[in-house]
Amino acid sequence: MRTKLLALPAALLLAALPAFATTGERGTWELGPYVGYVWPDEHNPEEPDNDINYGFRFGRFFSSAWSVEGSFQRFSTDSQSSDFNIDSLRANLLYNFRPGERLRPFVTAGLGAEMVDAGDSGSDSSPGLNVGGGLRWFLTKGFGIRGDARFVTYDMGDDIDHRENNIEATIGALWAFGGQAPDDTDGDGVTDMKDKCPNTPKGARVDLSGCPFDTDGDGVYEGIDTCPDTAKGWPVDAKGCPRDSDGDGVPDGADQCPNTPKGAKVDAKGCHSDADGDGVFDGLDRCDNTPKGATVDGRGCPLDGDNDGVFDGLDRCPDTPRGDKVDASGCTEKKPDPFEGRKSLVLEGVMFDSDRASLTGPSLNILSSIAASLKDWPEVNVEVGGHTDSSGSKDHNQKLSQARADAVKDYLVSKGVDASRLTAKGYGESTPIADNNTEEGKAKNRRVELTRLN
Repeated sequence: MRTKLLALPAALLLAALPAFATTGERGTWELGPYVGYVWPDEHNPEEPDNDINYGFRFGRFFSSAWSVEGSFQRFSTDSQSSDFNIDSLRANLLYNFRPGERLRPFVTAGLGAEMVDAGDSGSDSSPGLNVGGGLRWFLTKGFGIRGDARFVTYDMGDDIDHRENNIEATIGALWAFGGQAPDDTDGDGVTDMKDKCPNTPKGARVDLSGCPFDTDGDGVYEGIDTCPDTAKGWPVDAKGCPRDSDGDGVPDGADQCPNTPKGAKVDAKGCHSDADGDGVFDGLDRCDNTPKGATVDGRGCPLDGDNDGVFDGLDRCPDTPRGDKVDASGCTEKKPDPFEGRKSLVLEGVMFDSDRASLTGPSLNILSSIAASLKDWPEVNVEVGGHTDSSGSKDHNQKLSQARADAVKDYLVSKGVDASRLTAKGYGESTPIADNNTEEGKAKNRRVELTRLN
């Protein structure tokens, strides 16, 4: 009886030991004491009483489902004639269901040596067969409670000459230690046997069945997704963050202009703007106030090929000579109308050598200015009239005036005035404008006069 009472403290001692194993995985060792109750075969001629048994078992899992164990137990009771004891030494094979779970049912079968001591009736040892099943309840990874129920049969030998068929029920503590952690190929914390999604990427959060979460539906699992609130349907990168292929700050999923040049300013839809309409987008445009219609370079700055201050594209005269003063359209400004509403113009300061048709130096500057004006007024045809005073013969004066008119015409033509617009005519002394009897009057009569013909 004292031995029986030691079973309970032993169980409590095992419960206090540290746990080193999982709930029965490959390589796990299991040991523990147990107590129970035996219902002996009612046909036993010794008629042993129902009573308590106790024992100790030690086993090992060679897979998460299969294990072997050895046990020793004693059943001690009274019979009709004397004390009745059975010591059992057994080896069993167990098949364990629900690997990795806290509640693990099992079935078992085994062989053993059943050593019977029936007092005055004799004693014997014979092989026995036991079959049964039970349940482990793991309270922690390494400690639990175990219950068994078994049918045991054996031959009690020649002295008693009876096949004993007993029923046993036991409960005890178990201590599991050593062994290997359950396989978890994808490292998601859910063992392979329970993992319904065995190829989960490392770092992904999973549910109890080992399947990853994807809250925002972007194809990147929680735990890996660094942008877990991505709008549905937006393309994302490997981290689950929205892609922005053109780098404009608007994600591809919302970008209606996905090929914006880098650096261009965009609106909320990812579309660029071009405030001055020059074809160079804002943000890239270095000259963002270009007049509409002007031709620009790659930076958005207007071009001015002839450097006249009027931009190409707006310049109606793109080849204006350098230095010319131009109007708003980029064309050289017209010189003033040389006649200014008059029919004729006396060329003051145009002088000739005495009694010759050779122009003096100062006269050339005046005629150059006249030529420039006439070129700006191509629709005007002009008569160059030569005039003399009354000194000398009329015939001489006629020839001299014609020669001087021709000299002025030739000079104007040399300066670019179309010859077809000019007519040279000598008037001699026939059309004086002052009194030829005075030197002052004669000086006025010696003149070149331009007359507008149209």
